[in-house]
Amino acid sequence: MGFLDKAERSIEAAVSSLFAKLSKAELQPVEVSQAVKNAMDIAANKAHADRVLVPHHFLILVNHAELSRFTPQILAAIKTEVVKHASARSYRLTGEIELEIRADDKVSKGNCRVGSAAVNDLVTWQPVLSFGGQRFALKTGTTSVGRDDEAEITVDDRGLSRVHFEVAFDGEIAAIRDLDSTNGTFVDGMRITELVLRSGSRISAGRTDFEFEMLALAGETRE
Repeated sequence: MGFLDKAERSIEAAVSSLFAKLSKAELQPVEVSQAVKNAMDIAANKAHADRVLVPHHFLILVNHAELSRFTPQILAAIKTEVVKHASARSYRLTGEIELEIRADDKVSKGNCRVGSAAVNDLVTWQPVLSFGGQRFALKTGTTSVGRDDEAEITVDDRGLSRVHFEVAFDGEIAAIRDLDSTNGTFVDGMRITELVLRSGSRISAGRTDFEFEMLALAGETRE
């Protein structure tokens, strides 16, 4: 099933019935722009607290009689307004904004409906651990960190234990566990045994500071 099929299937969840108009009223570009912004806000409200990521591809349904009014120039203007909205809200987009407009006579004249695919249909998450100017992508499962070659990520730091801590990732959520280290493992200043990590968490172990991030990797939006 392609992106647009998914969007159309779930479009009722992001309906923007913006104005109670008479059927003879014409749909205005500003109303479509607001509808897309509303759909984006709905997606943001469903995002992870530490990952305000929103879709970039939106499906707009309008009445057949109004489709021809939405020229590429008008859609470009709407796109500009949507990009400004995303920037003002500090949203992270899954890609460059794309607007797809279709006719649907189930939509009354003067109204529109906007839907988008779920963010998880558009991206995959890649956890990374950064320190000393280096960045390491973490695998699904567990990744150990320490000063010894036994650790999967080796750090030249005599303050670390041989295998100091490990990070587990299940495809969506990451957690850190101290491996009975001598000097302890700290996340955002707090000594931990086990803890779920958030994107942007700061990890301190030995004399080394690490930064944990969840990066969004764009996926396929169409078949």
